[in-house]
Amino acid sequence: MKNLKKVFSLIICAVFIIGFANAQSVKGTIKDAANNKPIEGVLVTSDVTGASVITDANGNFSLAATKAGTYQFLINGFKGKAALLTPGTDAAILLKADKSGNSDVVITAGRRPTRKLEATTSVEIINSKALKLIKPEGIAEAIANTPGVYVNTSQGRRGGIITRGFPDGGNPLGGLDYTAILIDGLPAFGSTGRVPEAGFGFDNNVERVEVVRGSAATLFGRASAAGAVNVISKTGGENIAGSVRFTNYNNVFGEVKKDFNYRVDWNLNGSLTKDKTVRFNLGGWMLKDNGFKNTGFNDEGYQIRGNIDTKLANGKGNVRVSFLNGDFVFQNLTDVPADMNTMQIAGGYKNYQTLQNFDAFYNLNYTIYGVGTGTAPSRRISPNGTDSITRNVRQQMEKNSYGKTLQVGTAINYNLGAGVTVENKFRFQNLKSGTKYSFALPAFYYNNTVLRLLLDGDANDEDLINELRFKKVVNGAKVKHTFTLGSYYSKTTLRPTTYSFTHTMNPSNKDTFKFAPLAPPFVTAPWSGSVAFPRGGITRRALYTESVSAVFVGDEMKINDKLTISAGARYDWVWIGMEETKRPFDSTLRRNVKHNDYSASLGFNYLITPTTALYGSINRSFRAPDYTAYTSLEWISFANRTLLRAPDGIKKNENIVSFELGYRTNIGDLSIDVAAFHTNINNRLASIFENGIVVSKPFGSNRIMGGEVSLSYSPSQVKGLSLRANTTYQSAVFTEFKIPVTTGGALGIVGAAALPTVDINGNLYGNSIITEPLGKYSINVKGNQLPGIPSLIFNGSAIYEYKYFGIDLSTNINANRYADATQVLKYKDLINTNAGIYAKLPVKGHPNQILKVGVQGKNISNNQVIQNIAGIQASDGALGQKQATPTFVSAIPGNTAPIWGQGYAQLPRRILAYISFDF
Repeated sequence: MKNLKKVFSLIICAVFIIGFANAQSVKGTIKDAANNKPIEGVLVTSDVTGASVITDANGNFSLAATKAGTYQFLINGFKGKAALLTPGTDAAILLKADKSGNSDVVITAGRRPTRKLEATTSVEIINSKALKLIKPEGIAEAIANTPGVYVNTSQGRRGGIITRGFPDGGNPLGGLDYTAILIDGLPAFGSTGRVPEAGFGFDNNVERVEVVRGSAATLFGRASAAGAVNVISKTGGENIAGSVRFTNYNNVFGEVKKDFNYRVDWNLNGSLTKDKTVRFNLGGWMLKDNGFKNTGFNDEGYQIRGNIDTKLANGKGNVRVSFLNGDFVFQNLTDVPADMNTMQIAGGYKNYQTLQNFDAFYNLNYTIYGVGTGTAPSRRISPNGTDSITRNVRQQMEKNSYGKTLQVGTAINYNLGAGVTVENKFRFQNLKSGTKYSFALPAFYYNNTVLRLLLDGDANDEDLINELRFKKVVNGAKVKHTFTLGSYYSKTTLRPTTYSFTHTMNPSNKDTFKFAPLAPPFVTAPWSGSVAFPRGGITRRALYTESVSAVFVGDEMKINDKLTISAGARYDWVWIGMEETKRPFDSTLRRNVKHNDYSASLGFNYLITPTTALYGSINRSFRAPDYTAYTSLEWISFANRTLLRAPDGIKKNENIVSFELGYRTNIGDLSIDVAAFHTNINNRLASIFENGIVVSKPFGSNRIMGGEVSLSYSPSQVKGLSLRANTTYQSAVFTEFKIPVTTGGALGIVGAAALPTVDINGNLYGNSIITEPLGKYSINVKGNQLPGIPSLIFNGSAIYEYKYFGIDLSTNINANRYADATQVLKYKDLINTNAGIYAKLPVKGHPNQILKVGVQGKNISNNQVIQNIAGIQASDGALGQKQATPTFVSAIPGNTAPIWGQGYAQLPRRILAYISFDF
């Protein structure tokens, strides 16, 4: 409550610091030069005060003004324009169409509305028209065709994002460390350790998505060293408008099913008052779908999201109140056996099958004891609790990865006069969530037996985020300054409780899914004995808090209307408090850590001609660890209080230095954007297996360098045709990195879950050994490619829209990726092709009402490539297995069973039939 009071006090003070200025105004009407029709949604900005307003449905605008000044007129699809206007005049402005995209309005790049042509960094905009064609169900899918971006969509309606070769893993249990995900300018979560879409489902309320490639750390903090993705919501117009879309999904399970899979998306917006100053936007979705994988349960639920926007008198600004309520379950976090020789799904399996949909597994009850195993616990689950807890697998799997979100927010933009504006954004959210899915414990296993773990986690989390920003516009004879001063604060409170159930099964018989027998103690395959191996345990029960405070300053200079220079600096403080009661369960362990560091940036853009610009930037940023780098806490020896994890494993922050240089131009109907980039990541923090547990430690440095070429062509001779293509080539390598040679396998035990120990005198497949103190060894991977990062990314799309129909085709290629840091396993090239066709039926007499009927195909070639092999990225596991079994066939005499990998595959082909109505 104290934090809430402080935030609201700041908001109130920011709005009422200064009274209203003179009530004079500048007004006018903006129309399309081609047909003289009014243009709604034009952003009108005063160079004198920095205040802005959006034109209404009739193209009208009005802004408070006390003296003459220059006004900028920007909107996607039209060439930007500037005009000198005097208070009391009624201006008539004509805008010409621009298909190049260089005149698109960019907000994220400098937190000041500007044309993409004049941005100081690489920016891509996925507008509402493109989103209607893509029909994305997640943020990753929405930006999949962005230059320099690789997305991993094997997780269904969630996805990992890798920007310009930064080593974000996209782990389904963690967030993004280098690419910030923003919802209307604020981070999706205060902690980087959260999946961005855990409490947010992509919907029709999204107006556009802006992707900044290149460091945005001075704007958005420690999680945006690679860039930022800003999901921007719609604002209501003067008149009632909206859309509704009904989608039917085909069943992908290769069998006759009676289930009807559907999704309903809707949006409604308009004005609530006669004077059109109070506007609303409301929308969401409902879903019931078997999903992309056959888990036996549905993806289902709903989300409702909206905002009310109030325009203040005399163009003083606006106040927005927003909310979100969601309750949904996604079932697609599942692995599949991978053939390690072909790096595709193992023979006999389909890309929709899973290793968990069988009654023998779902009908089980499992018990968690106070000591983690056994039948006679010496300690209770909690001081006042019971000796054990019993849970049913089916009941937990029915809720799988769920999210129940309640969110409220405010955004205030107020013109204080004298060129000063204040902006405050605030959000509070409560998220009840769960992560429940089954996966293989070893990265590699025999096809007749595998040790598996059901992760059964629940959490009740809260986020409070606030950003306060002051801007001051100073106009000189030749130089215009936009100064920024601001502060950021967030507090994340996490209350996770995660149980686990360890069991064995026989994946070689995919029809019966029989449990594999296992006789204790662990033995090497083939298995013997007939005792099933179920074991319940507690993985995490904790209270974590993660608080971030930051201050930032910036100056964006416009010199002679040609040169833009943007300079910024930011300082972040991060406090992490951790409490865990895991082993023993009646003893609480505590740890408190803090990190602080700075980010700085300098960027420029020079307009060589009205349609050509040279741009570049240099940035220094840092990455402070989140709470996941320190967990989990437990005693390895309760008697002498020996910690399983040392509390001081992380000595210093990562620091990242990057720069880019780019060139944008138009040649007739062709738009070209070329950029080169270079990044050094020092003191890189990585998660590896060490002594049987996952450890986060700094293990060296990385270097990323590359280039992008983007082309956009909309020929004037062929109305409705749009062609786009972009290619990224990048080299992401270890410049100093070593991996400890483990003993006893990646999980620290022998037998079922172990990986073979690396033979330091054996075939190292191009790697070398470093001798460490105390008889230890490490693998030197200097010069090797970062795992999971493609060297080549290609995106291409073709769209043709005629009066009554439209077609679209897009393809995405990610080539030359390795599965592990030792480079003994290489993925197949990932190719994804989507296509769609629709018929458009305008309603007679109502030009703004359009009925569409269409079909959209995703992964139409039904490729079945493995996107990820879990657990080997930064460990020696792949090298050890390759040494022991070069052909990935059992080395045990008399056993010729293949060795499979824990794979996550490209999503199967999906056909969407839909009908939509825009009004």
